[in-house]
Amino acid sequence: MKSEWLRFESQLADWMKSFQSNKLQFTNGYQAIPGFPSDGFRADGLLTDGKVVVALEVEVKQTHPDTNVGKFWLLNQYKTYEKVVLFHVYTPEYTSYPWRLKLGEFYAEKMSEELPFEYHLLDLRDAISIESAFEQTVRVIQQEISSEFGAS
Repeated sequence: MKSEWLRFESQLADWMKSFQSNKLQFTNGYQAIPGFPSDGFRADGLLTDGKVVVALEVEVKQTHPDTNVGKFWLLNQYKTYEKVVLFHVYTPEYTSYPWRLKLGEFYAEKMSEELPFEYHLLDLRDAISIESAFEQTVRVIQQEISSEFGAS
């Protein structure tokens, strides 16, 4: 049986998919990030118009979440975007070594010095309500989607 936080991850990806259009491509955890080869890295949810990327990574059971940041650094070797925005959500079920979160933040800081990269850490590890966590996350990402793509 899927945990409630894994369902949360799926619900967020489904919500992001609702913005897909002729101008906006959506990919999920089963599809490579546009720019990587088909067997390349994936994101839990991602929207792109070919110039800008708004990506979502939700940490539920991941033991090495820092790679969910670093892969966007490697992406630049395959495809250069005008801007990459990553929303990195940590849920109560994330229990890996705490320094992994710090390492992800460190990568993001260094990446933003070299690339047009924005990192938004959403630390929901103390969240009690899935519904309020979902609303909070959607509200923040919605603002970025509207700002970058004019979608609402």
